[in-house]
Amino acid sequence: MPAEMNDESGIRGREAGSARRRRSQGRMHAQIQARMNEIDGSLAGWTDDFVFGEVWAGEDLVWTERVLVALIALATQGHHAQLKNYLHGALQDGIPEAKLRQALTMLVVYAGFPVAIQALDVLGQVVAIEARHTS
Repeated sequence: MPAEMNDESGIRGREAGSARRRRSQGRMHAQIQARMNEIDGSLAGWTDDFVFGEVWAGEDLVWTERVLVALIALATQGHHAQLKNYLHGALQDGIPEAKLRQALTMLVVYAGFPVAIQALDVLGQVVAIEARHTS
């Protein structure tokens, strides 16, 4: 699905949330959800019901904007494992690397050089992994 499309906007609930979660997490969505279930089954349900079923269901942001907000928040807080997951999903969904790189570079101004450098390093790792999957 092209990154600019926002087919699921406004549609709420677990099924729509599950579809959004799969889209945002890319190929690893099943493993990520299985891990959430291992940690606590409630977390997995809340992810589909609340995070992706409600919060990601608004109509005023398109998909790419939602993804960029999530990426910046994760990078700023140093949540690199989750940042990797979302970066994989973003690239697999067709969001250009250049757009992701520019958004993460802006962290230099608003979150500091160390945060931006770490986030850009994570992006580089993810791009290298994705290149291996597509070649």
